[in-house]
Amino acid sequence: MNDTTDADESRIADLIAGNHILANEGVLDGFGHISVRSVTNPRHFFMARSRAPGLVSRDDIMEFDERSAPVDQRGRKMYGERFIHGEVLAARSDVNAVVHSHSPEVLPFTVTKAPFKALIHMAAFLGDTAAPVFEIRDVLGDDNKMLVMENRTGAALAAVMGKRAVVLMRGHGMTVAAESVKLVVLRAIYTQLNARIEAAALRLGEPTFLNAFEVDRDDPVDRPWEVWAANAGEAP
Repeated sequence: MNDTTDADESRIADLIAGNHILANEGVLDGFGHISVRSVTNPRHFFMARSRAPGLVSRDDIMEFDERSAPVDQRGRKMYGERFIHGEVLAARSDVNAVVHSHSPEVLPFTVTKAPFKALIHMAAFLGDTAAPVFEIRDVLGDDNKMLVMENRTGAALAAVMGKRAVVLMRGHGMTVAAESVKLVVLRAIYTQLNARIEAAALRLGEPTFLNAFEVDRDDPVDRPWEVWAANAGEAP
């Protein structure tokens, strides 16, 4: 194998582990998905065939092109919302991994006016201004089925996301972006935790959010990844 093939296999190994971790941590149930950009062909990306994330194995991983079309389908069923991943990756050269989740903790912030932003330091990546909310009706009108099933809708989602780490999806969930699988897993987990804590804080009174100085920090990855991977039964 050459260096880029080795790099792709390393990313795919993280992708498989990321599926298992997000399932084990309750961010992904039988639905939702995670992807990673190819090193060999950066316009392509890898994600599993349509399967519950906790069960994903190497044989389930498929490669998709810049239009989110399969390179070698071999009869495998695909996630209908793979266009979320393809269009975010196409729009963001700084992003190499994407998660789409239907997190129940996040959902209330997609259907109310409560601003969703960084409340805890481990979710500093959310920023000190409210996360954007994608309204699919703006693209497809009322008859939209609530799903991002084509490039046009995925591109509209990516545009609403802009340069943010997280975009909420009205009545649907969230999409999270980062430069690596490990980092996008961390962000997805702590986005859900921030939502849980913010909902609790709102019941007690007015939350004190992080300010612009406090959100300017790096996301530590390796230490939490190790324990999440161990808890999900991944080899060190």
